[in-house]
Amino acid sequence: MASPQIDPAVSYLAFLASVSDERLARVAARKAFVEAKQACMRTAAGVRGAMGPLLQRQARLAVDMDDLARVRAVLLEHLPPQAAPQRATLERLACAFDQDSAPR
Repeated sequence: MASPQIDPAVSYLAFLASVSDERLARVAARKAFVEAKQACMRTAAGVRGAMGPLLQRQARLAVDMDDLARVRAVLLEHLPPQAAPQRATLERLACAFDQDSAPR
């Protein structure tokens, strides 16, 4: 007897229907934080000298958006002029940092 196939999309939709809005908001915020953290780490990899690995480590150890905002500020100071795409990525992240630090 073959086991029934479960459609992952349907399973995910069923999960979403059972989850509260507050939990979904926390999951979305966490996902945004992780994406911002990875972007900072990738950008720090392009910084030359000892500052690159140091910034990567600081980004990896960041636990909230305030930590990442501090790393981002230092990254912008140390990026070489030819790193325009990475600089643009960090500028786009500024919106996420600003939204997260808005008063509640």
